[in-house]
Amino acid sequence: MKRGVCLILAFLLLPLTGFLPSISADTSNLIEAGVTDEFDEELVFWQRMDDGTILMVDNTGNLSVNSFSNGQHALQWNIDLNVSANSARLDNAQQLVAVAHDNGISIIHLDFQMVNRNISLQWPVDSVDWDDQGDLWLAHYAGRRRAEEYSPDGATGVYTDTITAGLSAFQVLNDGRIITGSYDTNIYVSDDGGGALGTLTDSNAIIKVLFEDSNSDLIVGTANGKLLRYNTSSWAVESLTLSHGKAISSIQQYDNSTYAIGSKSGHLSIVDLTTFSEQNTHVATGYVIGSLQYYTTAIYVASTTSTSSKIYLFDIDSDSDGVTDRLDKFPAESTQWDDEDGDGYGDNPLGFAPDAFPQDSTQHLDTDGDGHGDSPIGFEGDLFPNNADQWQDRDGDGYGDNGDCDDCHGDIYPDEPTQWADTDKDGYGDNPAGLNPDGCPQTNGFSTIDRFGCLDSDQDGYSNPSSDWGISNGADALPNQGSQWLDGDGDGYGDNTDGLQPDACPWQAGTSTKTWLLNESSVVGFTEVTSYGCEDLDNDGWVDFSESIGMDTDPNEHYDADGDGVGANSDYDDSNPQIKSEQDHCNMNQDDASSQCEGWRSDDYQEYLSRDREVNETDMPFYAWNASNNAGMSSGPGEIDEGILAQVATVGGIAFISLTIVILVIAMIVRKRKVAALVKLYGVPYVPKESSASLEALQGSAGSSAIGGVEADSGWEDSIDSLDFSAENKTELEADGLEADVSDADVTDADSIYGDSSSIEDIAGMPQAQAPVEEVAAAAPEPSQPPAQTAPLPEGGLPAGWTMEQWQWYGHEWLAKNAK
Repeated sequence: MKRGVCLILAFLLLPLTGFLPSISADTSNLIEAGVTDEFDEELVFWQRMDDGTILMVDNTGNLSVNSFSNGQHALQWNIDLNVSANSARLDNAQQLVAVAHDNGISIIHLDFQMVNRNISLQWPVDSVDWDDQGDLWLAHYAGRRRAEEYSPDGATGVYTDTITAGLSAFQVLNDGRIITGSYDTNIYVSDDGGGALGTLTDSNAIIKVLFEDSNSDLIVGTANGKLLRYNTSSWAVESLTLSHGKAISSIQQYDNSTYAIGSKSGHLSIVDLTTFSEQNTHVATGYVIGSLQYYTTAIYVASTTSTSSKIYLFDIDSDSDGVTDRLDKFPAESTQWDDEDGDGYGDNPLGFAPDAFPQDSTQHLDTDGDGHGDSPIGFEGDLFPNNADQWQDRDGDGYGDNGDCDDCHGDIYPDEPTQWADTDKDGYGDNPAGLNPDGCPQTNGFSTIDRFGCLDSDQDGYSNPSSDWGISNGADALPNQGSQWLDGDGDGYGDNTDGLQPDACPWQAGTSTKTWLLNESSVVGFTEVTSYGCEDLDNDGWVDFSESIGMDTDPNEHYDADGDGVGANSDYDDSNPQIKSEQDHCNMNQDDASSQCEGWRSDDYQEYLSRDREVNETDMPFYAWNASNNAGMSSGPGEIDEGILAQVATVGGIAFISLTIVILVIAMIVRKRKVAALVKLYGVPYVPKESSASLEALQGSAGSSAIGGVEADSGWEDSIDSLDFSAENKTELEADGLEADVSDADVTDADSIYGDSSSIEDIAGMPQAQAPVEEVAAAAPEPSQPPAQTAPLPEGGLPAGWTMEQWQWYGHEWLAKNAK
């Protein structure tokens, strides 16, 4: 009965839905943005309720209500039924949820967060729904294969006809009629008493999902991805085959123009309600049991498997405004992204359709620009939204509250009788005699202290100076420093001691930036601190009155620890007033034997330094000057003895010539010995080229050339001793440095010398004969063009005398000729 009352109220309120905005989903550019949340259980129900929370039930009977933000669930409360759940159904009033399970059903009251009723059965219940009288209908897909009615008192004995093939889908229409889908591909319609009204046979596949939309049309999903839409009055039918062709698992209606169709293969298809056509399809994984649309360009999809469930986000930055659609309150409008008051209108005043009242959710539009929202039921609603001349006159100043104009008495300050116009729209009235008058009525500004509504670059409340309002009038003396505004002495440093670079001497103009304080623990004897705006006549940055006596006029000095009148930067020893320079130090410290002090103490060196210098002449340091004097190389201060230089040059020339002669004699001796060795080896004083012993051996003409050995007795010594390998002779050889250390390990056999050489030519080191390019080119027929595929190069590279172009034309012939 309660459900019937709810339906009556819904019917009475139905005309009001004409005033609700219909936002058509544009999901054509959506892509998967990833998984935002996941669970370890299989879900059988997931749906967003009217209050924005998510109701979900898993296959173990755990029912929970969760807040949902940015794709994340936050548990509010839950009830664990500890059953094997098959499905769940939320009533239209969203107060009750019925969970169908293998042992019956459980009804939970969401307001009281408790189990309201249990119906225990020996047959599994696959689906459940309420009729228009508030009675329950339980659907048994297998076993009893029918739907049965239960009142608050129990089973009523009313049930639909048994369907032999078994049930596969179930839905109770708002008018009480019972719809069952079957494995036999038919749809059966029964009245609220279970009596058969007819059979719909338009499907050619198993019926998987039944859904009644907001127009009371019946939407049917099949196992082959086909949708049927029936007018439940005439039973006229429309059909649509989805592009993926997979079994449909869920059907939802997002708004007055869009269906969301889930599949058992992770597809979510968006179908236009008006044209009943597929707009686009997005693919996740798993069994889609539900989805929700996040504004118009993002969709959260709940999919499940036998072991886990995931929430997928399909989202883009559709408007390319730098804010992802998941966070963008206006994902299809690039000039808007935030909506502080949640009224659906953006907060960016420069964007499209900006919210004129970003903190007021009851107003967003001000068509006539009078400062009052166009919604008559909103806060201070404008009764004349298209008339900028009038609204009302609450302050009684004679200017209508609905306008902002000079000739129609439009008052933009309806509660302030002394102000009514604001030309520059900065919030300060143009009436100079009124409250908070705008000092710059033609310029938008936000100054608030010296005058209202003028430019305030540093936002400290003081206005920037202008031609008609200077610093003497109270304008900001430092308009670009937010913590300073007064500068009594005009030196560029503000008088606010807590501000940036405060003036330490506000009574006197100055350019100083620092001063020093005595600090005995410091290496330099003082600590540097900032001090702006005091007198600094030498422009060294230091406050003059803080500098040591006499240092205030020297830009290179500021501190004189010993008070000798020489600043610490120049003073050789600023801790001793008697030492100002290095000369003072050397004169007072006779035990300092450094070259610098020796130079100061040498009258001759000082006389040398005081001489007249030639152009580009430099001074020698003391140690160099002194060394030259001691060596007798100076005939006078700073002069070199030319006689000594001439003697050095003569000796050096003789030594160079002698060394050259010695080198030439050694070279001649070495060459003579080399020629003798060649004569002894080859019989000639050079290495013969036209023939060799190895070549003669290969040709079978060894010795025929008479080249390669000694042919005359004159080439041999008169007497040649026999080779002696005795131990005594070895000892003599070792003494002469001629005997090498030879052991058995050093014996080398022929294989290790010749290796894998396959021919006597290889062993002799003779090159293999290769055909020259002219011979190959002459033997080959003249081609009209080079071969399509160039011959591979030999292992040793191009043959001698060949170019790459020749190889491209005749390389194949060369390989053929040399392969024989």
